[in-house]
Amino acid sequence: MPPIVLLDDADWRNNFYPFSVNRSVADLRIGIFTQQERWEKFSGNNVYIATIDYLSNLYESISETDAWYVAANVLPNTALLEALSNLHQGEAIQNETQLIAFYGQYERALKLFNHQMDAMCASHHFQHPLSILHAATDMFLMNVSIIHADIALIRSTTQPAVIDTSNRIENADAVFIAQGAIAKHVIINACDGPVYIGENALVMEGALLRGPIAVGANAVVKMGTAIYGGTSIGKHSVVGGEIKNSIIMDETNKAHHGYLGDSVIGNWCNIGAGASNSNIKNSGASVAVWNDVTKTYSRLLHKCGVLMGDYTRVAINSAINTASVMGICCNVFGTGLLPRHLPHFSWGVEKKYAFEQAIQDITHWMAFKKSGLSKHEMNVLKHIFDQSGE
Repeated sequence: MPPIVLLDDADWRNNFYPFSVNRSVADLRIGIFTQQERWEKFSGNNVYIATIDYLSNLYESISETDAWYVAANVLPNTALLEALSNLHQGEAIQNETQLIAFYGQYERALKLFNHQMDAMCASHHFQHPLSILHAATDMFLMNVSIIHADIALIRSTTQPAVIDTSNRIENADAVFIAQGAIAKHVIINACDGPVYIGENALVMEGALLRGPIAVGANAVVKMGTAIYGGTSIGKHSVVGGEIKNSIIMDETNKAHHGYLGDSVIGNWCNIGAGASNSNIKNSGASVAVWNDVTKTYSRLLHKCGVLMGDYTRVAINSAINTASVMGICCNVFGTGLLPRHLPHFSWGVEKKYAFEQAIQDITHWMAFKKSGLSKHEMNVLKHIFDQSGE
């Protein structure tokens, strides 16, 4: 069986700004898993990542000359895995919207995913249902269905722990508490969707969970937290307050009161006490979201909160505007409603972070969780800083 390589060096990857600027789309956590983890669990094999040049050192490379190159924004299913197995060398799979997969060498795969005509090949049209993420906002828009699929995938191979009798549960059959997790005196309503609590997670007493929800391994849900459906909490993250239809990735803190809705928060972020976001305009009209490719506001949505890049921190009592986009490595503070777009390495709302100070502050925050930046991660951040201008 050829190795599977998730490739995101394609024209759609920039639609995942600000999350794709310092990591591959295959490395973004949606539902319970990252795309790489999801494909590994689904296929039962190691899965690799191929991405743009300045990110390539973050990921393990493969030695084989031929592989199944699959678009990193495509979710796996049985029909797609079967279609891959039927591919001959040099053949591709596509649907109405994009190239899905190619079997062959990396150089040719890269040309095909970037629409270079000299790499044309025999192509099979995929006619089965397929879930594809086309932009960062799709992450929270599709999170309900992805949580359902991920929990079903876990149930197919893993047995849950016994639910503690101190909890009040509605539809206990749809609740999956993993081994080592602690959840006592918690109210869980899984009538509208399943609830997953990962390995060694802690859900404190008085928390209110209404599915579909995924709480990742080693995460902490604090006392009195209210979490509504469509929400994923990443590994080692700490949450409190009110959260609805949002993704919080790994090692991030939203530990205090305040509202977060229809949002995606990256890795290693911190949202200060009392900070809240708007997710709908007062007029009820649609809101446009910042497009970093065109440098304009586009893609109208009825509801959208905030897209917050990795390593960004927001001060206490911040008022985050509807459909806000914050880049990576920002230290955000200011009076009134914050601007709807803040570029990478913003200091406050008008200045640029000094790179050395930004790295020092990130290092302090990562030390709280006994972690730190690797040399390759540091190089990536310096590249982005240098490209971001004054």
